[in-house]
Amino acid sequence: MALASIINDRTARYFDLINKPETLKGTDGLPIADSEYKNLPSKGTIIPANWDVSFGDVLNWSKGRPTDAYFVMENRTLLKNPDRTGSGYLTIPFIMTKDTRNSLLKYEYVINGIGKDYVSTVEMRPDDVFIVKNWGQVPNEMQSRNVEFIYDPLEEFLYVNIPYTSKSKEFKLGSTTMKDIETWFFGALEDQASFRIKYDFSGPQYQKYHDLYRLHEENFSLPKTWTAEPGTTIVGQDNVRGEWIFHGDNKHLNEAKKNVQEFYKDLVIIMEDIPQKTVTIV
Repeated sequence: MALASIINDRTARYFDLINKPETLKGTDGLPIADSEYKNLPSKGTIIPANWDVSFGDVLNWSKGRPTDAYFVMENRTLLKNPDRTGSGYLTIPFIMTKDTRNSLLKYEYVINGIGKDYVSTVEMRPDDVFIVKNWGQVPNEMQSRNVEFIYDPLEEFLYVNIPYTSKSKEFKLGSTTMKDIETWFFGALEDQASFRIKYDFSGPQYQKYHDLYRLHEENFSLPKTWTAEPGTTIVGQDNVRGEWIFHGDNKHLNEAKKNVQEFYKDLVIIMEDIPQKTVTIV
């Protein structure tokens, strides 16, 4: 392994500059004076040469959610938390994990320091040991930057995204396998179909939905190549209305529709097809 890769694979350190500023030290081993770090960095800020920090380390100027957390880049500039959620949670981006096959170990101190509740996702290589250990070896066809593997350490979901097709599906740790991922992935590359259902339950229909069938506590049973996306839902004291949108491969369209219809039993729903847009896979 090249020296640069060895350096980049070191466990990242976490510096809480609000609550534990004394942990940030200089190369001489002495704490950095607060006058040197008290101001938030501006875009393109370069870390002083005398700060004892390395590529991948995280410096956090935030008082709550890590909105002002920064990653140390290889050239000692700072990268602000990209926060894919837009809600102030930490995203550990692929640019920080692309040279490690054990991203959770590399960022163990950071995740524990910030708190798992404040870490949204860790973007991983397809050959990350965490994926291989818990799901299995990723097929060669999926080992491409056209396929993204993103782990949510709090909810314990592995998200697999195909950006150029806008397809994404989550796979729960401990209850899904690489076979499930493969089935969905190759299905997502086939001709696609979508449909939506709309419902408006009140009176006896609502009583069946909520009290008798308790469908608000149940999940759809769909083909593995299909996903469900909730639309707007409006809930009243004795009524509920809303919609669901379903996406998947055309081959299993009728099966998906049948499963959804059976899910609602004898309740009245409206089901309608959604025209497909033409998408070019790069």
